[in-house]
Amino acid sequence: MVNDQIELMNKNISHKIGLKIGPIKLILNSESESHQATPSYRYYIMLCIISGKAGEQSQERDIKGRTYGMNILWAEVFFLSSLVISLDFELFWGVTDSRTIDNYGTNIEGVWHAVPGLLKLFKKYDIHATWATVGMLLCKDFNQWAGLCPAILPTYKRNSCSTYSVAILARNFPKLFFAPVLVEQILTTDSQELASHTYSHFYCGEENTTVEQFAADLDCSKRIFDEYRVKPTSIVFPRNQVRDEYLKVLVNAGFTAYRGNQDHWMYRDGHLGSVSYFTARRLIRAVDAVIPLIGNHTFLLPSGIPTGQLINIPASRFLRPVSGHSCIDKLHLNRIKRGMLEAARTNRAFHLWWHPHNFGLSPEANLVNLEKLLKYYCKLNHEYGMQSFSMRELEASCRIN
Repeated sequence: MVNDQIELMNKNISHKIGLKIGPIKLILNSESESHQATPSYRYYIMLCIISGKAGEQSQERDIKGRTYGMNILWAEVFFLSSLVISLDFELFWGVTDSRTIDNYGTNIEGVWHAVPGLLKLFKKYDIHATWATVGMLLCKDFNQWAGLCPAILPTYKRNSCSTYSVAILARNFPKLFFAPVLVEQILTTDSQELASHTYSHFYCGEENTTVEQFAADLDCSKRIFDEYRVKPTSIVFPRNQVRDEYLKVLVNAGFTAYRGNQDHWMYRDGHLGSVSYFTARRLIRAVDAVIPLIGNHTFLLPSGIPTGQLINIPASRFLRPVSGHSCIDKLHLNRIKRGMLEAARTNRAFHLWWHPHNFGLSPEANLVNLEKLLKYYCKLNHEYGMQSFSMRELEASCRIN
């Protein structure tokens, strides 16, 4: 089968939900050709730019000016490739079990500089990002937080996992725990998605937690998001502790997409396992961040996924903070760029993620590092048509039939 291809570069095609699709490849089949599946990342959208109904003669020109006359039977919009960025926005709620104010407070304070800097870069390079936000930090102050609790509290075997145990810290250091001002900045910046990271930074993989506790946590999160008139549809599991038995709860709570883990033993279980096993995996991950031990974890999502079916938008690579060693930092950025390039060349997606507090200790240096990646994205956008998508946008596009 020979497809006559018309590349419509630098055009943005919008459909009924307002999602940016272009640049695109428009594939037209003549009457003599049979309809065959194509191994590209595709969305079936009939375009109004096609003149004539099925069976009528139509002419289009490709970018070189050649004219194609044919009987149009069907058309497909092929999504070329995508960069997905998600951030786990937590403040100190995300590290209460592993850090102290003394040894990590500066990193959290730096978030107040990092977030505006990130938003400025995202706006400059037209980046659509997902901010998976711990519900507790949406509270305006300690008093609101103290009065907002789920119907069922988590019963972790390790009490240090419970963010409800740090009330004194939250009262004494409010700037490390509550950031409604930053949330408003995200909401007022174009193309940014405010998503969920659960209400309390809920650990689904810890001992003694239950599905009922998780459902209660999400219900509490909904209440605080309602105050911002936001209904999150994307979620990121804290510590990447994805558990199958909890996924059904997400559908009932109105979520349509979640960030899964890379499909490899080194990443699959997130932050779980025995101390020795987790430590070993973490060391190997650190090496893989600079030297390609395994693949780039680009991925392909099918089109036409029915409404009500939860979509996994898996992580590809964690963006590490600057190390202070320029050689290591350069290797790490090159590792990420290779993944982005693979996605661009093969019409796949690449999902980059990190925490704003990873930038907190050296905000300026980390923002400079990130800008190098965003400039590279612009290069891929120009050469291959790679597009920036939030998790919500990518999920929505997969529903198109």
